[in-house]
Amino acid sequence: MPVTVRTGAALKKLFDGKQELESEGGTIKQILENIGVHDRLCDDTGKLRRHFNIHINDNEDIRLIDGLDTPVKDGDIVTILSAIAGGTGGISRFWLTFPKDIDIKPLILEIVQNFAVDANLGKTSFSKDIGLIGLKLSGEEEDIRKNVDILADKGISVEPVELDVIE
Repeated sequence: MPVTVRTGAALKKLFDGKQELESEGGTIKQILENIGVHDRLCDDTGKLRRHFNIHINDNEDIRLIDGLDTPVKDGDIVTILSAIAGGTGGISRFWLTFPKDIDIKPLILEIVQNFAVDANLGKTSFSKDIGLIGLKLSGEEEDIRKNVDILADKGISVEPVELDVIE
């Protein structure tokens, strides 16, 4: 009996439009490789990108177990969800935290020019060492995800704003 892999509607395009499929494998990493999504969900170092959550069975977060090395057995249910939050219709909101020596404006301009997204800066706060900016990105989910990856690769902490936050 294989492992059942499920995802939410936001990620079903990873599974050719399906929200559930079956796979073989002894670890989460092997499951992701076997269904062909490992490279989409993991960064160049092989770590799960922070805007994806993977749970096994009773909603156990694999990050709290053995990460991608978490063992799975026949009959287990693996759920893959996007942690990108903050709205519907291709709108996502994030908090960006970055060292003061990073000039954020050119990075925001770069991601808007390279991908078909609109960016709106919200509340900002700066101390002598760090900056904090609210960022709203509008566009296709894949383009938003690419932008998040670019910012994270530049040393910027990108955390989704929870859905129930009132502006």
